[in-house]
Amino acid sequence: MHRSGSVAAARGACAGVAALVLVCGCRSLLGPGGEGPPESPLTEAMCLRDARSHRASSYDRTGGNADWVVLRSNQTYCLANIAGAGCIKHMYWTYIIADEQTRNHLFRDLILRMYWDGEEQPSVECPIGDFFGVSNCTPRPIRSLVLVANPGTGARPVSWGLNGYFPMPFSDGARIEVTNEAPVGLGIWYHIDYETYDKPPRWLEGAGRFHAQFRRAKPAALSTPGGSNTTGDDNYLILEAAGRGSLAGYMLSVDNVTGGWWGEGDDMVFVDGESWPPSFHGTGSEEIFGGGACPDLEYSGPYTGFHLVENRLGDPWYGKNAMYRFFVHDPIRFRKAIRVTIEHGHANDLANDYSSVAYWYQEEPHAPFPALPSVEGRAVIEYAPVAGIEGAIEAESLLDTAVSSGDQARALRFPGEWSAGRFLWYVADAEGDFVSIQVPVEAQGAYDLAMYLAQASDFGTFQLKVDGREVGQPFDGYNGAGGVGPTHVVRADEVGFGPIDLTAGNHTFEFRLVGKNPAATSYMIGVDCILLRPHE
Repeated sequence: MHRSGSVAAARGACAGVAALVLVCGCRSLLGPGGEGPPESPLTEAMCLRDARSHRASSYDRTGGNADWVVLRSNQTYCLANIAGAGCIKHMYWTYIIADEQTRNHLFRDLILRMYWDGEEQPSVECPIGDFFGVSNCTPRPIRSLVLVANPGTGARPVSWGLNGYFPMPFSDGARIEVTNEAPVGLGIWYHIDYETYDKPPRWLEGAGRFHAQFRRAKPAALSTPGGSNTTGDDNYLILEAAGRGSLAGYMLSVDNVTGGWWGEGDDMVFVDGESWPPSFHGTGSEEIFGGGACPDLEYSGPYTGFHLVENRLGDPWYGKNAMYRFFVHDPIRFRKAIRVTIEHGHANDLANDYSSVAYWYQEEPHAPFPALPSVEGRAVIEYAPVAGIEGAIEAESLLDTAVSSGDQARALRFPGEWSAGRFLWYVADAEGDFVSIQVPVEAQGAYDLAMYLAQASDFGTFQLKVDGREVGQPFDGYNGAGGVGPTHVVRADEVGFGPIDLTAGNHTFEFRLVGKNPAATSYMIGVDCILLRPHE
C-alpha cells in the first residue's frame, strides 16, 4: 500500500466510525470485528479525533504575573463555564499559605461544586482539600492514577500541587465553581483542562456523569469486644446513591482519638437494596486499601494507598490516618442503588472521627445529597493533652531508662482511660523475661506503693522487685471478659504493693514474668503509673 494510503487508513482506524474510541478513559469497540489500537493508557494521544482542547485557568488577564484568584469570605467564583458537549480531562490547583489555620480553612471551607447538563443541584459537592486527597487538612504525597499530590519547596504544608484525572463527561454544558465559606479570604492558582465536541459523540449516550460527595461522622462505640455485626446498619456510611451507575472509588479519613489499632472494621457494600450479607463483604480495613496487617508506614500506589499515618507523639496509629481505593479496572456496578459502608472497629466497637469522599458515575437524575456539614462540623480535631492522675509517676515517661531481656518496651496509647493517655507496654516471650525502669524518689522516707496496671487476655503474671528485692505479691495481668477490644483490655486501679522504705534518688523497679494464667495467651506487661504516698 502506498504510504499516504497507510496514513489515511491509520487515521480512519482511530478517528472514524469504525474506530476504537478512547475518550475520557472510556473504551468502546465500534469497528467490525473489534479492530483497533492496543488498549493502553498511551493510545489516547495517537487517536486523531474530532475534538477541541481547552484550558480554563486563573491566568492574569492583563498579561502580568498575578496568576491567581482570591475569594472573599462567602464569595462564589466560577472556575469554568463550558457550553455544549465535552469532557473534563484534568484538574489542578495550588496555594501558598504559611498560616496553619488559614490552610485548614482552605482545605475544608472552600467548597467545590460541579454541575452537568444544566442541572440545578450539583453532582459534586465537597471541600476542595478532601476532594483532592488532602485528608483532615494534612497534605501527603499521592501517586495514584486518578489523584496526584505533589509537594512544593521542602515538602512543607505551605504549598502543594493537587491534581485530578477523573474523566468528567457532559453533553449539554458544565459549570464548576467554588464557594469560600471561611471567615478569611483564600487564594488559589488553578487549571481545568478539557475538550469539547462539535457534535456529541456516540459514546456519550452511555456515559455516566461524574459524582463526588463528602461525609463526616463521629459514630459511638456500639458493641462489646468480640461482638458480631449481622446487619451493617450502624456502620459508617460512605455513600448512599440511587440509580444506575458504577462506584469509582473513595477516600477514607480516620482521626484516631482512641489510640491503638483502629482498623478491624470490615467494608460492606450493599448493591440494589440487598440485605446482609452484602455482595461485597471485606475482612478488615487494611485489606481494602492493599496493605499488610495494621499499616503504620505511609504508602501510595496506583489504586490503593495509606497515604497518611500520623503516628502522633510516636504512638502507632494515633492521630490522623487516611487511605484510598480506586476501582479503575473493577468498578462496582449497580442498577438501582448502592450503599457503601465500613465498620468503625470490629463490629463497630470503637468511637473515632470518620470522614470520606466517594467518587462514582451514574445516570441522572441523582438522589438529593445529604446536607453538607457546617463550617464547625467540618473543623479538624485539635488534640489536647490528656491529664494524668494527680501525684502519679508516669511509667511510660521513664522509657529512656528502661532495660529489658528482649524487645524494647514502648508507650502504648489504647482505647480506655489511662493516666496521661498512655501506658508502658512490654511484650515478653516467656517466664523469666523482664523489663525494668528507674523510678525517681524526691525524699527519703517510708512510702505506700501502689500502681495502675493493664490487664488483658494476653498479659502474664509478674513479680515486682525494687532494687533487687521482691515487693508485694505477684500480679496476675489476665482479664478475659469485658474491657476494650478482642483481648479485653482493662485498667486495674490502685493495685497495692505494700509499704516500702526508699532513699532519695533513682530506684530500679523490675517487672519479671513468673508465669501466666492458664487462660492467658501471651506474657505481656502493662504499667500505667506509679504512686508513692508517704506512709502514715
